[in-house]
Amino acid sequence: MKKQTLAVTSMIALLLSVASPFTNTQAPAYAAGQAPAVKPEMKTLAQLDKNVVEAAKQAMQKQSGGVPIELDEIKGETADCWVIAAKNNRGEVLVTKQEGKVVSVNVKLKLSEVATDLQNTVTSTLKEMDNQHAFTIDWVERINWEKQNIWLFKGQHASVSIDAATGKVNSAKLHYTNEQITPEVIDTAQKALKSLSNGKASALLPEVTLVKESKERLDQVWDFMDTEGKYSIVIGAKTGKVVAATLISEFINENYTADEDIPKVFAKPFFTKEKAIAAANPIMKKVFNLDLTGYNVSCKYNVYTFTKKGKPTITASINKKGIFYDFAVTPENGLIN
Repeated sequence: MKKQTLAVTSMIALLLSVASPFTNTQAPAYAAGQAPAVKPEMKTLAQLDKNVVEAAKQAMQKQSGGVPIELDEIKGETADCWVIAAKNNRGEVLVTKQEGKVVSVNVKLKLSEVATDLQNTVTSTLKEMDNQHAFTIDWVERINWEKQNIWLFKGQHASVSIDAATGKVNSAKLHYTNEQITPEVIDTAQKALKSLSNGKASALLPEVTLVKESKERLDQVWDFMDTEGKYSIVIGAKTGKVVAATLISEFINENYTADEDIPKVFAKPFFTKEKAIAAANPIMKKVFNLDLTGYNVSCKYNVYTFTKKGKPTITASINKKGIFYDFAVTPENGLIN
């Protein structure tokens, strides 16, 4: 189901995040008890069209920021493309077999090999989010394909994504154990989890992520999940209030609707204004301490928006059964924190 609101965005990375095209390379499948057939030997670079190889090399070199790239071997293939790996674990490039058209590039770099202005942006972003702890960036990936054009800076406890076209931060995440953050925030998350699950959820995961994301207008929020992966709770880092919540089981498996099917499945509004408020209000009251009485309601397919002058805007999504599974609260200034 489309990532319509904040809670799905924060949690969906674990479940439905956009996959890299490199994850779809072929692997042989065998029936139970069947001995694997002899796997065809992978072609070598020397056997490929020289134009295909040159296109792959130039694509990686272009994204490397001047760091020399040397191709190593054909790592895999899809029906239409070769996956070519660079030497020294420098990344991969996906090119079409016939035309040599570059589909995707992933170049791996050291932090010191990246432009200083990008390094400074990452450093300032991490300090802005947390100036009490030091976070280390261990490696950098330059990713460029149809759905992404980014610099991705990654470390054991931190990651920052920067738009390669604008140089602006897309998102940043810092990872903590629950013991490292304010007890009041943990207490708020536990109470919200208990309310959202009607007391069924066992406990929070022992780790939590501090998230900043420009597209979703996330200033800074704490992203929690329960140990069974059934519920997500998001709390504003500055306000200490619950700003989003998700009942994960209500939009996966049999409750899942593919993006392309949403307009058809939800062509007609599932709820009237009054029934939408009646269906969403119980969770809004007990989890967010907000009352939707008197709110105006609009909907687009499965997403309902509740607005009232002088009050925060609530966005909530339903599954095909009409169950609200995802809630997000946006204050009047538009920044969720």
